[in-house]
Amino acid sequence: MHRVRFRCVSVLGPGLVLALLLVSGCAKEEMPKTYAVKGKVVLKNGKPLAGGFITFASVENPERRAYGDVAKDGSFTLDTVALTSKARSERLTGAVEGEFRVTIRPTGSTDDGTGGPPVGAGRPAFTLKKTYKIEAKETNELTVVVE
Repeated sequence: MHRVRFRCVSVLGPGLVLALLLVSGCAKEEMPKTYAVKGKVVLKNGKPLAGGFITFASVENPERRAYGDVAKDGSFTLDTVALTSKARSERLTGAVEGEFRVTIRPTGSTDDGTGGPPVGAGRPAFTLKKTYKIEAKETNELTVVVE
C-alpha cells in the first residue's frame, strides 16, 4: 500500500505544482510596449483648441488606440487601454509605436479666425487628413494641427 500511495503522490506532485503555478498567476501576460506622448492641438492660425478629447487610431490596426483629454490650452497626453486575455483592461502610459489617424471631439469654443462658426461645443468629432507618427523613443512631442 505504501508503494501505491508513493506512486500516486509522485505522479500527482508535478501536475499539482504546475496547476498551482498557473492559477497563482506566475505566467505574467506581456503588455504592448508604449512610449510617452504629449502635445498640443492647435488651429491652422496657431491658436490652441480649447478643450476636447483626442483619439489616435493605428493605421495598421484601427482597434489599437490611444486617448487623451485636450486641456483649455490645447495640451494633451495619451494613454492606451490594453486588454488582457482574461478580458480585463490595463491603462498604459503613452501609445504604441506606429502611424496614427487622429480624431478630435472638441468641447471648448475657439474662434479659428476664418469668420466661420467657432470650433468647439456642439461640433461633432472629426478625423484629420494628416497622420501622425509615434516613435520608439522616451517621449514623443507632437503638435496636432486642425485644418
